[in-house]
Amino acid sequence: MRRLNSFDYFRAIAILFVVASHSYPPWCIDTLPEKIIVNLISGGTVLFVFISGFFFHHIFFPKFHYREFLLKKSKNVLLPYIILSSIGFLVIVVLLHNPHPQVAGELNGITDSLILYLKFLWTGQIITAYWYIPFIMVVFAISPIFIKFINVSRKKQFTIFILLLVSSMLIHRPAYNLSAIHSVIYFAPIYMLGIIVSINKKSIVNYIQNKSLILGVLTLLISIIQTISHDGYGNFHKERMISYNGIDTMIIQKIFMIFFFLSFLQKIDDKEIPFLKHIASASFAIYFLHPWVLFCMDYFPTAQYVPFIPEFIFFIIKTLSVVGISLAVAALFKAILRKRSRYIIGW
Repeated sequence: MRRLNSFDYFRAIAILFVVASHSYPPWCIDTLPEKIIVNLISGGTVLFVFISGFFFHHIFFPKFHYREFLLKKSKNVLLPYIILSSIGFLVIVVLLHNPHPQVAGELNGITDSLILYLKFLWTGQIITAYWYIPFIMVVFAISPIFIKFINVSRKKQFTIFILLLVSSMLIHRPAYNLSAIHSVIYFAPIYMLGIIVSINKKSIVNYIQNKSLILGVLTLLISIIQTISHDGYGNFHKERMISYNGIDTMIIQKIFMIFFFLSFLQKIDDKEIPFLKHIASASFAIYFLHPWVLFCMDYFPTAQYVPFIPEFIFFIIKTLSVVGISLAVAALFKAILRKRSRYIIGW
């Protein structure tokens, strides 16, 4: 099976979006253009979920074995999460005296600590971005549902996708991303979209070929509409699924962005870009390590020492620095642990 360079580059772009969306401080976002930019950058998880759905069909479906699939994902995704979350619990909650205001007063003994630890594991609450692992592990656990989705007719697939997409636009993301089940319901149509694109890759690629400009303009237009029609910026969140709080336009914007990147990156599918390839291969390591880099940066704030640098420029420098440091730490792990580093940092 020929390696899809365009999807390697897509994965690299997706992790850059994720890191960027966590690197805003100390950027004070208040103007309309700034909010439009932030709306474009936010929601990078949607890109990752789409890619995951695509490769579920492209790689795993032809010889799918549920037990082997789940075991592999547990070793390469769940195990690093448990190890790094456990370290996070010890460092952030225990050694740093529980700086989380939402759990203040809950550590009254070993039992309470264990309950809190398990709560953090289930929600991914311990550190930025870790909520994604409980969510995606639930997605992997319900893979037989997606196998059935693959085997229904194209018409039924499209109908299910549209119905779930409308549902996602109404329920929004969970508050603080801390409900794995809520997240599964929200992101399910995006995962299914990845599957649909993999099934119909040739016809879809042909259709969107040379349409990157119009897809890019539509993505920007939706971001502008989103910014003008809503007071805030970024992703849509709410605590209760069954409540109305407007229409989530971010998910639509990101779908157009997905097809924009597919159209654009298809043009360079036959080109080798080592830098993007390296970022793509280390994307999970960057994901696992970048919250720790940001955590350390919060303890050693550098922005106050360079007040002459515009906030947006500092944001770009910070994002690239976080990616660079994460890559360096990941390389160090690989040099020391070799193949076993996969069980610690996912790479």
